[in-house]
Amino acid sequence: MEKIDEGIILRYLQGKSTNEDFRKINNWMDISPDNPKLLFTIEELLAKSKLKEYDDKQIEAAFIRLKSRIKSEEAGISSISNSQVTGKVSIIRMIQPFMRYAAAVIFIVLIGGLSYMWLKKEETINVYADNKIKKVELTDGTKVWLNKGTTLSYSKSFGNDERKVFLNGEAYFEVTKLPNRQTFVVESNMMNVEVRGTIFNMKSYNGAPKAETSLIEGEVLVETPDKDSRIVLLPGQKAVFDSKLDRLTVKETNSNMDGVWRNDMLPFQNASIEDIANVLKDLYKVDIQISKELDLKSSYSGMIKKKDKLEDVMNALKNSIPIEYEIKNNSVIIKQKK
Repeated sequence: MEKIDEGIILRYLQGKSTNEDFRKINNWMDISPDNPKLLFTIEELLAKSKLKEYDDKQIEAAFIRLKSRIKSEEAGISSISNSQVTGKVSIIRMIQPFMRYAAAVIFIVLIGGLSYMWLKKEETINVYADNKIKKVELTDGTKVWLNKGTTLSYSKSFGNDERKVFLNGEAYFEVTKLPNRQTFVVESNMMNVEVRGTIFNMKSYNGAPKAETSLIEGEVLVETPDKDSRIVLLPGQKAVFDSKLDRLTVKETNSNMDGVWRNDMLPFQNASIEDIANVLKDLYKVDIQISKELDLKSSYSGMIKKKDKLEDVMNALKNSIPIEYEIKNNSVIIKQKK
């Protein structure tokens, strides 16, 4: 397994990654299939720790027990063959370098996650959408679509006393409204959402500079994890948290467009060129520039089948919208049709 600077992983977990960090992480994950597994393992531990609150004494006690546990496991590693190494020891060996270099706050969170698994034996369900979109139906009837590279974590006891999940990535939620008015909570590193029954799209990747929630139907409360900022969204609004500015803002949006990734069709309903460009940016991970000569006030409605290649989608758009385009490297320039 190729090495990567532990500081890059630390910044990713803290939500402070730079564009260069993201590039190095992506390259590192492409080198070996073991690398994405390592990153996913660490994120699992973080998610599990966030599903349970700890006071200082519990964390301190767990820290002492865990250090003792790791030392004893390491002592036994040298005396067993590779084929005998258990999953638990493998995880310890993978994670230990990152624990050594982690800042105190991340280290404590990791300790909390490990302690929760080994000492409390609490079961957490983790659903990971690897290279394709995955649909999940929770025990309360709530339907969740996970975008590629997204993790959804929740307690096995979900729905008994509370409905709470932890998200790392992007997901589209159709939340079931219950008679007892039990709220549904989605937590992430930068943004929490509380609802009673609604449809919304939430995007909050660990390490990304921004997180956002777009409301399609109903009403939701969006707040930062420290509860310093909170906003109630109405349909057609989007809450955006900028970690660099430490600011939560709300803006009007075509919220239906924010969830189109979950199926194989790209529906456009009263969408502007900018709306369409933003969807294509997210789907194909490209930079899109819009020529100043284009009419940004005009709106378009229709449906286009999602294609593997962006060029095929752009050609389909040309048939219904008066545009021309040019692709240079990883950038697309949209121009007015002559």
